[in-house]
Amino acid sequence: MNYTANESVLVGLTGGIATGKSTVIQYLRENGYSVIDADKLGHRVLEPGSYGYQQVVETFGIEIINPDGTVNRPALGKIVFGDLQKLKELNKISHPIIAEMIQTEYEKLVADSVDNIVFLEAALLIEANWHKVCQHIWVVTLDPAIAIQRLQARDGLSYIEANARLEAQLAPEDRLAYADLILKNDATKEDLITKTQQALQDLKLSRVARHS
Repeated sequence: MNYTANESVLVGLTGGIATGKSTVIQYLRENGYSVIDADKLGHRVLEPGSYGYQQVVETFGIEIINPDGTVNRPALGKIVFGDLQKLKELNKISHPIIAEMIQTEYEKLVADSVDNIVFLEAALLIEANWHKVCQHIWVVTLDPAIAIQRLQARDGLSYIEANARLEAQLAPEDRLAYADLILKNDATKEDLITKTQQALQDLKLSRVARHS
């Protein structure tokens, strides 16, 4: 994918499950910033009749299909999050398709993006190598123990299931190694929003300084 820095900036926003990315994204959207949601693109990969759907069914079997023909996502999730090799197989199918979708979404959004800034929200930004097309990387962090509690409450998972999903992702310290900016979610929601506001201001100032 090709992005021209003079025309726009693509900011990759990532973080582990339940770290607070949605709070940051909600603020950005409410203030008119364009956001590409990689997770939603991932759902489109499994739409019945699509190439991704066919590949997933061939790989994981008809047992993951609901009576109406749609993919039973909880069933697929239990399979891949319980076996790292199967997770790799799913990612090998979905990541290239999502990358193409990101390109398409970017081309749709860039002309109307506020401040010529587009955000790419992706939990697997680093793992899928999508960070390579971003000019900046923002990482939201949260204490893993709190993230597990939030994930259990949000998705109705057991501790073992929630912990398995966190462990299936990149280790927090490995993700932070790619960060241009860290949004530490260690206080209130309002505090995280304040940090986001400051991050936006700093980004705008750095662009002005670079082009002056």
